[in-house]
Amino acid sequence: MVTAKYIQKLNMHQGLYSAVVRSLQHHDRLQSHSSATASSQDSLNRPQGSVAEDQEYNAETVIVGRALQKDFEQRGVHLDSHGQQQALQMSEDLATMGMAITQNASDSSRMGAVQVLNGVWVEELSPSWRNHMNTQLSLLGSKSQFRMHGNGGTGHLMPPQLVPLDQSSVNGIVQSINDEGVRQQVWLASRQTPAENKQAIVDFCILRRDFAQLLGFQSHAHLQAGLASLAGTPNAVVSFLDQAHVASRDRAAEEYDVLRQRKERLMGSSSRPPQQWDRAYLMGAIKAHRTIDSSVSMYLSLHDCLRGLGAVLKQLTGILLEEVPMLPGESWAPGVQKMLAVHETDGELGVIYLDLFPRQGKFGQAAHFTLRCGRKLKNGEYQTPVIALACNFEQSHALLTHHNAATLVHEFGHALHSLLSRTQYQHLSGTRGAMDVIEVPSHFMENYVNDARTLPLFMPDSSKASTARKAEAMAKQVKQDRHMFGALDLETQVCHSLMDQMFHSPEPPQSQAAAADALHEIWSKYSSFPSQRDHSPHLRFAHLVNYGGSYYSYAYAMCLASCVWEKLFQDDPLSRHAGNALRHKLLRPGGAKDPKDLITGVLGHESLQQAGGGYMPQSDGLLHHYGIPTAA
Repeated sequence: MVTAKYIQKLNMHQGLYSAVVRSLQHHDRLQSHSSATASSQDSLNRPQGSVAEDQEYNAETVIVGRALQKDFEQRGVHLDSHGQQQALQMSEDLATMGMAITQNASDSSRMGAVQVLNGVWVEELSPSWRNHMNTQLSLLGSKSQFRMHGNGGTGHLMPPQLVPLDQSSVNGIVQSINDEGVRQQVWLASRQTPAENKQAIVDFCILRRDFAQLLGFQSHAHLQAGLASLAGTPNAVVSFLDQAHVASRDRAAEEYDVLRQRKERLMGSSSRPPQQWDRAYLMGAIKAHRTIDSSVSMYLSLHDCLRGLGAVLKQLTGILLEEVPMLPGESWAPGVQKMLAVHETDGELGVIYLDLFPRQGKFGQAAHFTLRCGRKLKNGEYQTPVIALACNFEQSHALLTHHNAATLVHEFGHALHSLLSRTQYQHLSGTRGAMDVIEVPSHFMENYVNDARTLPLFMPDSSKASTARKAEAMAKQVKQDRHMFGALDLETQVCHSLMDQMFHSPEPPQSQAAAADALHEIWSKYSSFPSQRDHSPHLRFAHLVNYGGSYYSYAYAMCLASCVWEKLFQDDPLSRHAGNALRHKLLRPGGAKDPKDLITGVLGHESLQQAGGGYMPQSDGLLHHYGIPTAA
């Protein structure tokens, strides 16, 4: 909190803000004068030195200046003294409230438990699920335990039975238990916790709206879109999500009907249509009975994955990855690896630390951290970036699931953006750009472990014909799993994105009841599954805090990454020509180029359309990502 208060003090520093504003005003005067003199026949009258002065303000300098001005004004420095005090207090309150909401959403002890009197047959849960739930019950101080009761260790728990409501335990129930009543009870109970977030999120989003309006914006979503984004306006976001929904709803209805038929076969024709608590169970039942090649392992070794990444980067962009030893005291934990990225002609690009295994107190999610940004130094040299990639794979000698392999290459996509960016200022380096564009490289990189042509690079004996056959079978199964219910998955993405927009609109819900009504309206319109009025998906959705007003960025990025792959790499995924185009047009500029120009430079002007005062990509790319057929 000490650091946060110091940063807030800098953000409200009148001297720094005034210097930025004066500098930009000076630039604007030079630009205005230059335009006027250029249009005048008497151009010889242009004041001496004006050209040199104007050259001090290159395009990147102006972008940084305007970004700094927006950063200052986002904190309220441009307001009068009373407004500044209001802004300061609101900022502190929002920071405190946001931290509490996030902690509530991530603390399993706050999720509670539900009493299930009948129907939980313990043999339907794997030992690992039972052990996990027992651990959670112990943390809750409960003496109830999942254990077999009956002859030979078979049978079911005697009531009363407490089921913990942390997300992993809930997943175990809704994926594994045949009794719909139990799935329903546990799922509905889980949608009411953590109870502390019910009012907290309402209050938080109202305060965000008030803060945005104090700064002169209609809402927090307008504030976010106006800072640096491709969308530009919330209306463009909603238009994109609506377009994707309309284009995919027929396919979603077909997928829902598949679930309905499976439920009737499992539970009888008189059973009600599939509900949200049936989703995971029915999808799992269908996938379990698909035809697969049992001889194909769905696991990849970490060593082979890193080697495969090196092969892809070398062929695609000329980057060589080399593991180098740590200096004394350089590593912060056992097992951290240090990789040097060197370009075959441009020399050293930067350092990547790989922190891939879990430990006590470590950040629990996969993430890309920029420890040092790239920037041009005063002596003309370039300060190369230093990156850390954090994952939580089981152990160094374990095999990675395909999902874990995809996570690794996803995070490497962020690292690649940082390594190949070349900006004058660190403020615009690598991933310091528009939120709805910076996820494009990471989603793009996932194609290399999904495509049968490049997957062998991530497997042992990559050059053998047998490896190619195994890779083809694995890629086919991965594609089948990802696309089998792609339209229903897209519905979920659309619903969560619209929920985020709703909470950060000019009129966020003013009460818990109003929030319930608004959520019911979204899920009723955009989901194939019947909406539940006591369904509260926002309580555990910490993205409302971290991505407030910009969660849609994932949908934009998945769409654009799919378009990049299809336009540049579909014919040859390892094309150096396409790789250089990606490097120079998308990655090298970092945040030093307008996001619209960045995307059209790679994909062409036809890739974007104007909507709601902003821009949105054609939704076909998003449909392709989810395996949904598009109109011819």
